[in-house]
Amino acid sequence: MVVEWWKKPLRILQFNIEDRYGTPLLRVRSEDVVKLAEEISADAIVVFARDPWGRAFYRGSKVHPPHPQLKEDFVRNLIQLAHERGIRVILMVGHTADQYYFFKHTDWAQVNARDEYIHLEHIPAEEKRVVPDWPLMCINSPFIDVIKEEVREAIEMGADMIFFDSFRYQPDFVRACYCKHCREKFRRDTGLEMIEEPLWFDSRWRTLWEWRYDSTVERLVELKEVAGNVPVMYNSHPAGWSGRMNRVAERARAAIDFVFAEASETDHQPPGFISEMVKLSRALSKKPVAASRNYFHMYRTTAPTTAAAIRQGLRESMVAGGNVWILFFGNEFSQNGVRVSAVKEVFEEHRKIEEYLDAEPYRYIGILFSGSTMDHYGRDHPYGYVDEVRGFYYALSHSQLPVQFISELDPYEIRDYELLILPNTVCVSRSLEREIRAYVAEGGKLLSTFLSSAWPECIKQHGLSLSDVLGVRLKGLLRVPWSYVHVPEFGIDYPVVMGDMDYSFTKRRTEHRMAWHTMVEAEGKGIGRIGFISQWSGPEYTLGRSPPPLGSFMDLPFVVENRYSEGKSIYFTGQVGRHYWRTGLPVFRKMILEGLKRLIKPPEMRVEAPDTVQVEYYRQGERWILHVLNHSYNQRIISTSIGRSKHALPPFSSTGTVHPIREVIPVDVKVKLPPGRWRVHYPLRDKTDVVEGSIELKVKEYEVLVLDPL
Repeated sequence: MVVEWWKKPLRILQFNIEDRYGTPLLRVRSEDVVKLAEEISADAIVVFARDPWGRAFYRGSKVHPPHPQLKEDFVRNLIQLAHERGIRVILMVGHTADQYYFFKHTDWAQVNARDEYIHLEHIPAEEKRVVPDWPLMCINSPFIDVIKEEVREAIEMGADMIFFDSFRYQPDFVRACYCKHCREKFRRDTGLEMIEEPLWFDSRWRTLWEWRYDSTVERLVELKEVAGNVPVMYNSHPAGWSGRMNRVAERARAAIDFVFAEASETDHQPPGFISEMVKLSRALSKKPVAASRNYFHMYRTTAPTTAAAIRQGLRESMVAGGNVWILFFGNEFSQNGVRVSAVKEVFEEHRKIEEYLDAEPYRYIGILFSGSTMDHYGRDHPYGYVDEVRGFYYALSHSQLPVQFISELDPYEIRDYELLILPNTVCVSRSLEREIRAYVAEGGKLLSTFLSSAWPECIKQHGLSLSDVLGVRLKGLLRVPWSYVHVPEFGIDYPVVMGDMDYSFTKRRTEHRMAWHTMVEAEGKGIGRIGFISQWSGPEYTLGRSPPPLGSFMDLPFVVENRYSEGKSIYFTGQVGRHYWRTGLPVFRKMILEGLKRLIKPPEMRVEAPDTVQVEYYRQGERWILHVLNHSYNQRIISTSIGRSKHALPPFSSTGTVHPIREVIPVDVKVKLPPGRWRVHYPLRDKTDVVEGSIELKVKEYEVLVLDPL
C-alpha cells in the first residue's frame, strides 16, 4: 500500500515574510531558503503565497498584485528549486486578513454588531488607526472566490499542499461578523434574523453560534473541492483564539488532510505544552499534526531563543506523535543569518528513529475533551472548563502516566482505554451518555468531576444525567468564594482550601466557581467531607484577598466511589484538576492519583522519575517504544500578570517577564519492566542490551528506548 507523503514523518521548515515593506525580499532569494532546508534536512518548506497586505510573492496572479519588492518570481523559483532537491513545498493561502481587498471591497470586510471592522488581532488604544492594518475579510462574502482563485494559482505553480493559515471566522460576540452577507446567509439557512446580544438562554443565539462553525466548515469543504487531489492543511492554533478553531478542526475532518497546531504561546506555557497541543489536535482532527517551535524567543522575531529551547521544543512535538516544524522569520534570516545546529541535531534524531515513529500510543487513560462544554458552559471564559482539563493532563503527565485525549465526536473510542476521565464535562450528547454508561457497565473505569453530565445536549437539567453511574443524586450547588475539603482516606490529614483569588481583583475577589461544589446524596461510598467557611473573605492581606478560616464540616461527601454493574467510578464534587492547573500544589495531584488507585492498576510498563520528566508510551505489536524527555530546567523564569490590578500605585517590576531555558539538568530514571527478558535498543546511541526486571539510566535531555520481549 502506498502511503501519501504527508502521512509519513516529516521535518518541516517554515519561512515567513510578514514585513510591512517586504525588506527580506531585498536580501533573501528563493535559493537561500532552499539551501537552508537542505542544510537542516527538511522534507518540506512552508511559505506564504501572499502577505496579509494582499501582495503576492509571485508574478502573474489574477487576484493579487505582485509585491513591490520582488526581485525574482520568488514562489515559482522556490518550488522549482525545492522539487529539484526532492523537497515538498506547502503554500500558505486564504488569509482572511487582506488589506488590498479591504480597500477594493470594504463591504466584504467582517464587521461586528456595532458595524466596526474586525482585525486579525486587537490594536492598542494608543495606536487606533483610521485605516485597519490587518482587517478580516468575510468568508460569506464574494471574498471566498478570491481564496478559491488563490488555491488554483497555488496548484498551477506546483504546490504540494495548500495551507489555510489565519483562516479566521469567530463565533464570539466581540469578534463575530454581522456584515450584510452573513445576515443574508443566516436568514436563508435558518429563517432567523441574527440576534445582536449574546443571550445564551435564547435558542437563536445558540443557533447563531453553531451556524458560524457550520459556515467555516462549509467553506473549507468548498475549498477542498477546488484543491482536488492536492492535500489541504488547516491552522487550528489550538491554544489561541479562545480555542474555537479546535472545533473547526474537529468538524471539518472531511475537508482537512493535515493540521498545523500553531504553538506560538510555547515560551509562556509550561514544559510539555507542545506535546499537549499535538495530542489534542490529533484526537480532535484524526489527521497528521505538526506543532511549531519558533526559532525566536517569545514574539521577538529578530532575536533567537536558546539552543536548549529549540531542541526541547522540537522534541516535544516528535515524542507526542507529531511532525517536527521550525519557524524562521525573514528579517532574522536576512539581518543576522540563522544558527541551525540545534535544529539539525533534532532533525537528525528524527531521521534516526523514523521507523519507530509509526507506532500507536498506549491507550491507558483517556481524557474526554468537550468543545461543546468549552463553548456553552465556558462561554466568554473557556478557561472555566479548559483549566480542569489541563490540570488533569499535567497531573498525569507529571506522574509519567500514559494519557491521551478523546474527542466528544468519537464516543466509541472510550472503549480503547482502561480509564476515562470526564473533567467537568458539563455538556454530553445522548450518544456519548449511552457509550459511557455501556462502557462502565461492561467493566470500564470512570473518574468524573463537578458538573459532568449536568447539561445533556447543552441544555441545563438541574441534575446529572449520569447520576446512576456516578452513584450520586444532586441536591444543589454550594456557591461559595472559598471552601475546604478533608480526605484522610486519601492520606491527606489536614483541611485543604479550595478556591483562588481573582488576580485582576477588579470585578470580584475570587475566581468564579472555583471553590464551588455539587451537594450530593451518595448512593455509593462517600469519602471525605466538604468544609464551610467561617466568613465570606479572609482577614489576612488587605480587602479580603486571602481565604477565610474553616468554619465547620458539613455532612456532604467530597468524593463518591461507586460500583455500576461490572465497572466502577470515582466522582469529585469539586474541580481538582482546575486547582492543580492554577496552583500546582502537590496535594491536588495526590487527590487525583489516589482516585486513580481506587480504579485501575498501574500500567504494564512503568517509569519512575521526577515530575519534571515527560514519558510517552507507544506500541508496535509486542514492542514498546518509550520517549523520555527531560524538562528539568534550572533557569526558566515566568512572571505572569498575577498582581496586576487597578491599584493606585505602579507595580514594583514588570509582570511580563519570560526567560528561556538555558540548561537541562540530568536526572535518574527507572523503567520497571513486565515479567521476562527484554532486548532494549537505544537508537540515538546505537546501543543494545538484554535486561529483565528494570532499567536504570541517567537522562540528559532526551532518550528513546525500544523494548522487545525475548
